[in-house]
Amino acid sequence: MLKLVRHYMLISTAFIAVIAVLIGLHRQDMLSQLVHFAEHENTDLARSFANMIWSRFGNHVSAASDLSKNALQTHPHTQELEKVLSTISAGLPILKVKIYNLRGLTVFSTDGREIGESSVDNPGYLSAVNGEPASKLTYGESRSAFSHLVETRDLVESYIPIVNEHGITEGVFELYTDVTPLLTKVKTHTFKLTLGSIAAFTLLYIALFYLVHRAQRTIHTQYSDITEKNVALEREIYDRLAAEDALQTAHDKLEERVADRTRELTLEVNERKQAEENLRKLSVAVEQSPAMTIITDASEAIEYVNPRFTQITGYELEEVLNQTPRILKSGKTPTAVYTDLWATISAGNEWRGELQNRKKNGELFWISTSISPIKDDNGIVTYYLGVSEDITSRKKFEEEVRERRDELAHVGRVSIIGEMATSLAHELNQPLTVISGSAQLALSNLSKPDSEPQGHRDALQQIAEQAHRAEQIVRRVRDFIKKTESELQLIDVNTILRSAINLIKLDAHEHGLEIRLALGHQLPLVRADRIQVEQVLLNLVHNAVDAMKNREDVSPRVITITTNRQTNDIVEIFVHNPGPTIPPSDLEHIFDPFFTKKEQGLGMGLSIARSIVEAHGGNLWANSSEGSGTTFGFSLPAAQEHQQ
Repeated sequence: MLKLVRHYMLISTAFIAVIAVLIGLHRQDMLSQLVHFAEHENTDLARSFANMIWSRFGNHVSAASDLSKNALQTHPHTQELEKVLSTISAGLPILKVKIYNLRGLTVFSTDGREIGESSVDNPGYLSAVNGEPASKLTYGESRSAFSHLVETRDLVESYIPIVNEHGITEGVFELYTDVTPLLTKVKTHTFKLTLGSIAAFTLLYIALFYLVHRAQRTIHTQYSDITEKNVALEREIYDRLAAEDALQTAHDKLEERVADRTRELTLEVNERKQAEENLRKLSVAVEQSPAMTIITDASEAIEYVNPRFTQITGYELEEVLNQTPRILKSGKTPTAVYTDLWATISAGNEWRGELQNRKKNGELFWISTSISPIKDDNGIVTYYLGVSEDITSRKKFEEEVRERRDELAHVGRVSIIGEMATSLAHELNQPLTVISGSAQLALSNLSKPDSEPQGHRDALQQIAEQAHRAEQIVRRVRDFIKKTESELQLIDVNTILRSAINLIKLDAHEHGLEIRLALGHQLPLVRADRIQVEQVLLNLVHNAVDAMKNREDVSPRVITITTNRQTNDIVEIFVHNPGPTIPPSDLEHIFDPFFTKKEQGLGMGLSIARSIVEAHGGNLWANSSEGSGTTFGFSLPAAQEHQQ
């Protein structure tokens, strides 16, 4: 129900606020007009006063700067000015008149105490001196905008420039006019207007309030009657709608059940068709797959093999049903591989690896296989799926590549020994010379009738020691150049390095070069071929000797070999020489086959060295810069069982 009284009071309150705002705006507009009028009138009045007195007292104002304050206050013109201004301002609301010269000096004021004071900082004076009149209204008990003094009455201050007939400013005239009575009238008028408006509105408000109150009571009575009838009607409608809703709900539920069941049946049919289609596609894919597929039950009995299995192994499906995959075992695959395989799939994980098996006709073949357990909804392994690829051709190719690499490595070792032949001959010549001298000494002693056995024993001891030394040199060279298959074993890089250096250190010494070792401590072992690692080391050191042997200007003449552990699983070896640098254009190709700057070189040494290092899972690189020399480095992975 409408709340007429409440709405009426709210509207009335808003109306009162609007009237108050309008009265305020009216008062402000009247004050603004009054101020504008008063300022304008005061300016005109000041200009009239100035015109009347300037002709008589202009010279006095111009010459006042030479007079003291006391002289100005007692000057005859001052007295005359006061009389003249009293006469012409009689009957006017003028409070004060002041005259300034161009220096801001107060030449005259109706308040004699201000005569002789300076007003150069007065904004009104400054504006008038610049030719612009200034006029402001100052309300009582507020500070003047010009003189900054608190005034007790409402007054208008006006500053006008006094200009001669040539348009030149000669002084400033200031006039204070009292407008307090005028503002009092405005305030009184505004108060009466406000009071009248309030009285009229109050009477109107009371009359309308009475009418609105009666109208609301009438409406309330009618509304109560209508409400009772509406309640009865709504109850009847509600009962009918409830019955219709119940009937419609039952109908809708029945339709929903029919629709849901129809959708379920349709979905089941579609899913079954999709499953059948997927099964058909999967079956075709497995049947036509280029990979061998084997499915066994949890006890390893074969339940299915695809045609590719038959094509590779020669076994038909009927021959392997209920057999185990052990029917393919060749005995060539290490037992540890099968142990790892069954440990992995028994734990429910996928196993990947390579196996060497045997076909039905006895022929060996290699496969890369993946075996995965298949689990039921409870996580129990029910089947094993094996997918394998025949990699026999790839294995044969890898074996051929390995044999060719070993052949090249052997050629490289023979080449290195050939280049070191002079040095090795010199090293063998030393023990042979000692053997020859000791033998001659022994023969000489034997020819003497009084020779002693001790002399023969010393000579024979020297012969035996030097013969053993020569034997060791020949054995090291023979082992190094012997053509054997690659044999991976656990080796200590520092030990191999010391052994290899014994083969080349004499060659370095003959050219005035020193080989200095800076070996890391507690390096992990690496799994590598000892002879091939020696070959890489000798190749890098031999190249360093060749780079420095004819360069007498290089200092220090030291080849430094460093070993360290980069991480837990990487061992690094560096060969550094301070000799001539390698140009960047050559540095990009030094590992390419047949690239060489040596007159007698084949350009295969570094290429073979890189292939050896990469075959061991490492890297070989070179750095060369002016002032730092050249460093060759290579890395080898630590043996897995020695990583920490």
